[in-house]
Amino acid sequence: MARARVVAVVLLAVGSLLLSAAADTATAPSPQPFVWQKAHATFYGGADASDTMGGACGYGNLFAEGYGTRTVALSTVLFNDGAACGQCYKIACDRKRADPLFCKPGVTVTVTATNFCPPNDALPNDNGGWCNTPRPHFDMAQPAWEKIGVYKGGIIPVMYQRVPCVKRGGVRFRINGHDYFNLVLVSNVAAAGSIKSMDVNSSDSED
Repeated sequence: MARARVVAVVLLAVGSLLLSAAADTATAPSPQPFVWQKAHATFYGGADASDTMGGACGYGNLFAEGYGTRTVALSTVLFNDGAACGQCYKIACDRKRADPLFCKPGVTVTVTATNFCPPNDALPNDNGGWCNTPRPHFDMAQPAWEKIGVYKGGIIPVMYQRVPCVKRGGVRFRINGHDYFNLVLVSNVAAAGSIKSMDVNSSDSED
């Protein structure tokens, strides 16, 4: 499944930079968990999740960035044009709707959104077009999916809710770019998980 890549481009003045991220974290309370909602989940990336590296959120090597194999690609309605990058979701197989042969009831797994699951308008929503609008869908890293489902099932109905992220080591910044622009990546964000806004100032700014 081809993955779109979303990269935030921030134009910066030449010189040293000071970055300040307002991330719904230390200065704001953690988001209240949503009520349990219905969706479906598939998996990708292989048994070792090696093919989940990169992704539309731009995190690159998910092992090096601390996300590991507990990651997920979100459908359009959940991805929200990238605003959901870094957010965390607790997911469980919905035993009331699932085939008992393929469901592991009573188990939950918490995953971080690191990728986008693009729609496939050539297929119907209930037969291959799992990530089509308006379906809420989770295309999970295979090791995470297998915590709640049996491999042969392929796709299972799930219940999910957004939960605060638990991260260690503090917020991380990475700057890449060229002579005329820089790419600023913020990762490892606890609590809300996603970045609401970012301020960028040059080192000689009086603001």
